[in-house]
Amino acid sequence: MEEFTITTGTMYKLKQVPEDFVVIEIPALQKEKQGKYLYFWMKKKGFNTIDAVKEVARQLRIKEKQIGFAGSKDKHAITEQLISIMGMKKEDVEKVKIENVSLNFYGYGSTPISLGDSGGNRFEIVLRNLEDEKIEKISLLENYFDEQRFSKHNVSIGRHLLKKEFGKAVSLIDELKVQKHLEQKKTDYVGALKVLPARSLRMYVNAYQSYIWNKTVAKYLEQKGEVWKKVTYSGGELVFTSDAEKFKEFKIPLVGFGQETAEDPEVQDLIDQVMEEENISYADFIIKQIPELTMEGELRKVFVEVKDLKIGKKVDDELNSEKKKVKVSFTLPKGSYATMAIRKIVS
Repeated sequence: MEEFTITTGTMYKLKQVPEDFVVIEIPALQKEKQGKYLYFWMKKKGFNTIDAVKEVARQLRIKEKQIGFAGSKDKHAITEQLISIMGMKKEDVEKVKIENVSLNFYGYGSTPISLGDSGGNRFEIVLRNLEDEKIEKISLLENYFDEQRFSKHNVSIGRHLLKKEFGKAVSLIDELKVQKHLEQKKTDYVGALKVLPARSLRMYVNAYQSYIWNKTVAKYLEQKGEVWKKVTYSGGELVFTSDAEKFKEFKIPLVGFGQETAEDPEVQDLIDQVMEEENISYADFIIKQIPELTMEGELRKVFVEVKDLKIGKKVDDELNSEKKKVKVSFTLPKGSYATMAIRKIVS
């Protein structure tokens, strides 16, 4: 179960049971009659995407990198997403047996599914433990990254990797194969990191980039927007505005190698301020010891559209005595967080 508290004092319960949070990925690819890649719908509960993929790969006796997916979906939810599998027969994949994970054949294709290959996600969410809270209608959402991106140590690990403090990074990673490597070679921290899949390592640097982006956007909206409310989270404070429309097309860069200036000088000043606070430089994003972690920057929209928002009626909450629950559903673009939408609409 996850709980989010906002500054008005409201406490609601989110994901009290996995069935309260349903995520259905919107495919962005065309299936074909033939192809070297198999596409399967993976429906799961109690697994994040990476762990589910690990188990599928283990049972198929293939490498994890032979399985592609568009985005990592949460453990505490019912999720459906497409995965691609290379080098296997359809019949062999259909023999995979994992409790609370199902694989249903979707079609063939000539290309793998890669991170970002999604048309967005449809969410169906039950909010519990409600009293007199209002559920606001919105059409635009601040595109902050949420807790799922950061986990417990992801930001700290990412920061240590950029500062080339590999021993400190390894000390925060709870992976058996990392520890086994260090038992054999006690100070080979770079080698220990390299036993992890590259996409797992990139996740840590991505988390740190996201943390800096959130801080920059919050500072910018507090200065330039009509502040509606502020919400605390593990990375500090998020600012939500009541005049989102004027920022609809505005973008702020995720910092990284090759993304050293923002188009707006005021935005660049804020980025520089955050990076100074973090004691980090653009050069730090070049990691020669692990070149695949040299992350480029990119532009990210500050606001995204919330489509097809539907808010149900409040009814009695059978899991929380004398409280109410409500079901909301909506669609967001890829890379945007439904939990962030909930943070904004509950007041």
